[in-house]
Amino acid sequence: MPPHALRRKRGLALLRRPPFALLVLLLALCLFTGCASARRATQQGSLSGQAGQHVQTEEHANAGTGSALPRADPGYLQWLERQSMLGAAPGFTAQVSGTERIWRNSAAARRMPLLLRAAPNWLAVNPHLVNAAQPMFRALDARHFTEFLNQAGLNGLFLAPTGERGDIWIRNTPPSARGENVTSLNFDPALGDDADFEKLAGRLEQAQIQLGGELPPAATGLGPDFFLQARRASRFDGLYAMIAVPRKDWELLPKAPDEWECLPLRPQAAHALAERGILPPAMSRDNLPWATPGGWAATGEVRGADGQIRRWVYRYNGSVLRPVLLWQDPSGQARRIFSAAVIRHTGLQRQTLAGLRLEALMGLDVPPVPAESAPTAFDKTALHALWTARLPHLTPGLEALDDAAREVHRYGGWAMQDDVLPPSLTPAVLATAVDFTRDTITAPATAYALLSGDVGPLNALLRASLAAHVDHSRLARGLHDWQVVDWRPLLDLPQGRELARNAQTLAKARPEELRLRITPASLAAASLGLDAAAAARPENAPALRRACLLLLGWRMGLPGLAFIGPQELTGALNLPQPPAGLPTGPGSVPLWGESLSSGTAGAPPAPLAFGTLEEQWTDSRSFLQEAARLLRARHQAGLAQGTLLAVLPGPPGCLAVLSSLPDGGWWLLAANFSAQKRAVPLSLPAGIQARAARDMGDGTAVTLSGRTLEIELDAREARHVLLAGPARGGDG
Repeated sequence: MPPHALRRKRGLALLRRPPFALLVLLLALCLFTGCASARRATQQGSLSGQAGQHVQTEEHANAGTGSALPRADPGYLQWLERQSMLGAAPGFTAQVSGTERIWRNSAAARRMPLLLRAAPNWLAVNPHLVNAAQPMFRALDARHFTEFLNQAGLNGLFLAPTGERGDIWIRNTPPSARGENVTSLNFDPALGDDADFEKLAGRLEQAQIQLGGELPPAATGLGPDFFLQARRASRFDGLYAMIAVPRKDWELLPKAPDEWECLPLRPQAAHALAERGILPPAMSRDNLPWATPGGWAATGEVRGADGQIRRWVYRYNGSVLRPVLLWQDPSGQARRIFSAAVIRHTGLQRQTLAGLRLEALMGLDVPPVPAESAPTAFDKTALHALWTARLPHLTPGLEALDDAAREVHRYGGWAMQDDVLPPSLTPAVLATAVDFTRDTITAPATAYALLSGDVGPLNALLRASLAAHVDHSRLARGLHDWQVVDWRPLLDLPQGRELARNAQTLAKARPEELRLRITPASLAAASLGLDAAAAARPENAPALRRACLLLLGWRMGLPGLAFIGPQELTGALNLPQPPAGLPTGPGSVPLWGESLSSGTAGAPPAPLAFGTLEEQWTDSRSFLQEAARLLRARHQAGLAQGTLLAVLPGPPGCLAVLSSLPDGGWWLLAANFSAQKRAVPLSLPAGIQARAARDMGDGTAVTLSGRTLEIELDAREARHVLLAGPARGGDG
């Protein structure tokens, strides 16, 4: 049983430990007011502001007693250590160090087929975008919901993010629905506690449903660990990529009114600091066109535990509120956090699948050689060779992936790379100890094909993966794709940026952006020229369903793990008018038996094109039931363990892929992304001797003449065909 995590103590009196006189005064005020204001401040996430106020209070107290060296309050620093990830690490590692647990599994284990057989299909749930009338772990721990997962062919439940978010530490910061700003190894209190999770895990284990989630990312939130390193607390040096700037160079830093009012450095300031030898002249990732934008940021004036005031510059990823851990520091501080997280997630909580988000470490080093120019023409064999030559530019990212994956194996789990990386890097990622990696070969290319009707990029990326001998059964398909389309993988192709601009224009979004915040149902509606109101009309339902199933088909009709979210199964549409501070994109959906407006989800309810899960489950003709039939079929056929054999061309806007099945036979996915109905003739590769063909959606026979099939496809439709091999005793 895992130890209960330390719970955050409520009330300002417990948070600060001020001098005795102030403590008496504060207790008196609490008795008078019922501590209402203290509780409200804690719930609104103003802890960082309280910390700053407390330092000022302590300075005045020290001045009154004649102290010559004001310091950050040691009591507050001790409390921060108890909340920090690094502070929690010894408690978890102590359960393994010096015991036989470290030898129970091999770090070099390769057991992908075992998981692919047991759990090929996963329901991916973002707990902050799902409505429930009770904490999420309790809501999921319901017999009827477990029965639904089993009957729908969903063998795994992937919950992410679940870690406590950094929103509570920074004032006036809107909640992060994506939850990338993790600042604790503990669960977010809104989701439930360790006991709730343990009950959920037990129920799922009895139902033979696997459980998975994500470890803390390499770019965390701004929280206790960051504050402690900036205050020069013992044991926290070397945790983040953070450098103290001498006072004589502060004129190069942006003016910050508060300690934690962190601001990005202007390029000129970063260059000047590099010339003075304070910062490296460049980072390898600065020359990677696909890397998440980031750079250097500066803190305000931070008073340390030693009484010294410092200003820091640190590396951030995506936002100045997401500092990057320093994996390669000789102290090994960052590695300790990941070791503790793996022990908790895989060893103690018995979560089968561990997601790794280490993209922020890719290229977090000085360049070994000048960056090469990008390819100017597509060559399916040269593309992989070019990027393989660039692998030194990814230090220490690949090394970190390899080390973290081996730790996961050591405690009996499987490791999955969760970030968006270029398709050309897929072979390099799979060459590490990682078991699975996020599919970026088909995900953005299918979205582009749906919007444009052009299957050229999808065809090119699939053929390049075959030339690079990518094992498609090790791809995680659909991971996080229900909330955003990321066009960066298209940059592998010639004119990739132009392709992304075209897709953004077709979706009526800003052309210069490389990400499109959109749900699959809204993407399908955009391809049909429908707005949110028109997409919900009954007369448009058949075309919208076909387009959504076309997108899902490129997860369910290919080898590998398939992830699908409640937003996709309910047909959630983008919020028409999101509230202030919330970006356009996904809203929340009900879990099961919940109203659209009930519960604790951070986002407002989204319009649903197909209805709630509970409503659809009672209708055999619903979108959910159609998707469930395909999920059950891919499980029964063993498609997840299959091998992608060939990409078959068709008429304009059409493409098919053929995969072999582990027990014989083949699975054919045929897709029409065009706006016209097509008759698609397909010639099977030499050596394929199929004796029968059956549509996996409706069970009807498909005409097969020798090695030739002709499949009728409606506009924006996909069909899945099971090809039976020769009869027993045949020569195939």
